Amino acid sequence: MRRIAVCTLLALILVRSAAAHRLDEYLQATLIGVTPDGIDLDIHLTPGVAMLPVWMAVIDQDRDGRISPAEERAYVGRVVREVELRVDGMPAPLSVIESRFPPLAAMREGLGTISIKLRSARSGHELRFENRHLPQVSVYLVNCLAAPSDGLVVRRQARDQAQRLIEFEYSFAARAAPEPQAAWVALGPFWPAAIGMLLLARMALLLYRAKHAVS
Repeated sequence: MRRIAVCTLLALILVRSAAAHRLDEYLQATLIGVTPDGIDLDIHLTPGVAMLPVWMAVIDQDRDGRISPAEERAYVGRVVREVELRVDGMPAPLSVIESRFPPLAAMREGLGTISIKLRSARSGHELRFENRHLPQVSVYLVNCLAAPSDGLVVRRQARDQAQRLIEFEYSFAARAAPEPQAAWVALGPFWPAAIGMLLLARMALLLYRAKHAVS
C-alpha cells in the first residue's frame, strides 16, 4: 500500500509538471531501460498549446482537423526515423512495441501526452542515443533507468546541454540473472514518476536560468 501511495503521489507530480511546461514548446522526455538482452526506449511527447498548430501541420496530412490511425502510425514512423540509438558504435534498429495518442481535446489544453515504446534487441557495453525530432520547437529530457536486480553499472555518462543526446558505458554484475525486459517489469509503475522528476529538474533549470538572466 505504501508503494502504491508513493506511485500515486509521484504520478500527480508528473501531471502538474507537464501542465506547467511552456505553452510554445514541445516537451520530449525519453527514458532508456537497459537490460542484458536489449534496450527499451520510452518516449513521451507533450506539445504546448501554442505550438499545437505546428504539430498538427506535421501529423494531419489530409488537413481535415482530425488524427486518423494511419496518420498516427505515420507520425510514429517519423519519430523512429528521427531518433538514433547506437550500441558499441553500431546502429541499433528499433521496433515499435506500443504507441498511445491522447484525445485531441486534451492536447488543445496542453495536457495530452503521446507515449511511444521502442525496443532494440541489441546489447553491448557502450550506448549512444540522440533525438533529432522537431528541434526548432522542442525541449528535451533524457535519462537511463533499470531495476536494481539487473545489476546494471553505468559509467562515463555524458549529455549535451539540450539533453537531446546521451552517451554512457555500462555493464552488468555477474550475479544478475534478470528475465527478458526485466527493467520494464520491475519499473513499470515508476515510469510516470521518473518522468515527473525529470520534468521537475527541467523546471528548476529554467527557473535558475531566468533568475541569473535578471541579475
